[in-house]
Amino acid sequence: MEHTKPVMDNLEVDQVGIVVSDIEKAVRYFSSLWNVGPFRFLQVDVPDAILHGKQTPLRTKLAFAQVGPIELELIEPGEGESIYREFLRAKGEGLHHLRITVSDIEKEVAKWEERCIGILQSADTPMVRFAYMDTEGIIGTILELLQRKQTPK
Repeated sequence: MEHTKPVMDNLEVDQVGIVVSDIEKAVRYFSSLWNVGPFRFLQVDVPDAILHGKQTPLRTKLAFAQVGPIELELIEPGEGESIYREFLRAKGEGLHHLRITVSDIEKEVAKWEERCIGILQSADTPMVRFAYMDTEGIIGTILELLQRKQTPK
């Protein structure tokens, strides 16, 4: 079935995610190469993430820096399986995903699934919900959809 309506009305990429094998080394490299930083570090442990449809704990180290309007995210896979570890094994270090922030992730994921584009990995955390869509074969990279949750005042 051919679709004429776009999956999303607006393509506003706000993050570039790069998988690395050593996050501290990568931060030093990016900082010296382009004077990027300061970086904000985060250790992620999501015990109930979903990987290829199965609950699989997600453990990873992240480093974030703002580069103009784009957030640069460096990702070092932790122990266990994740789409980051799969990427590192298959391709080595490099561009992993582009992120688009959405207001209703369920609605947006449904639009992609209508086009037979499934979810590679997803999670619902206290701060955000995210879904990595299986778009690499279409656009050459993975697309991450992210919905921020309202924080209590």
